[in-house]
Amino acid sequence: MNGNNTVIKAKEKFPITGYLFLVGTALFTALSYAFGRAADRTIDGATTMFIWFFGAFLCSIVVVIAVPSQRADFRSLGKYKKIFILSSILTSVSAVLWILSIRTIGIPLTSFLMKSQTLFSLLLGMVFLGERLNKWESVGIVITVTGGIIVAYQREFSLLVGTFTAIGAALCYSTLSFLVKKIGQDLNMHTVANLRALGVSVFLFLYLIATGTFHTPRPIDIMYMALGGITGAYIAKACQFQAIKLIDVSRTTAVLPLESIFVVLLSYFLFDEIPSLIKLIGGAGIITGVIFLVLFRGEKPEDLGEGE
Repeated sequence: MNGNNTVIKAKEKFPITGYLFLVGTALFTALSYAFGRAADRTIDGATTMFIWFFGAFLCSIVVVIAVPSQRADFRSLGKYKKIFILSSILTSVSAVLWILSIRTIGIPLTSFLMKSQTLFSLLLGMVFLGERLNKWESVGIVITVTGGIIVAYQREFSLLVGTFTAIGAALCYSTLSFLVKKIGQDLNMHTVANLRALGVSVFLFLYLIATGTFHTPRPIDIMYMALGGITGAYIAKACQFQAIKLIDVSRTTAVLPLESIFVVLLSYFLFDEIPSLIKLIGGAGIITGVIFLVLFRGEKPEDLGEGE
């Protein structure tokens, strides 16, 4: 009870702090998109994500050493075995699809399409858990799908492939979130995130060695990849966890449009790229539909990170 009272008091006393963490979640997630876009496009996707998550893992080591509460949970790593294996494999596939989408259709459209994770999570709940829709969720689905069709429509085959790559990444991440919710209820999510960064690094490294496809990137690209992992897979998630503790969960939906706004702005100012007006309208439709789904479901979908 004391712990709950402390959280409630913190929400009432420091709401601005919670919103600042929310802004941090959106900003650092958007920065990870920018770092992914800045890295050399010719570098193999698996190599990119190996360095990406290895950077996040190195960051997590520093935090674990510095924070006693993080070290304490490592005494019982056996209970994390199943989620460690599943999250490592699924994240590896998802992350490679995500970076390939960025390189094909750009970071704004990828950001919009990745919001469909919420829709996929809802559908998985309906299929496997027997969950039912209310009327407002149905409205949210219609808006999300309509916006998705607008964003997904491409005349060029290569861009169409990039679109489905982004949707595939969103589906894989949604499946991961569903599995975490099913088998990881009693686990420390910070520890899960740390182990996931390690597992993805190991899995992709073994894949690269087995296929002989690893090539050492330039130092500047290694820096971009490592910073992408640190900002997206680690700092953004830490900000999100803190925001959820300090403000009402329903209000954290503000991160959805905010993150995409940051992504569009970074795309324009850093890379001089911006989607057409019709694509921006479609993206706004996706975000609006997802907000409907989250607000009228009463809880924010659990995830381990968007696109990383």
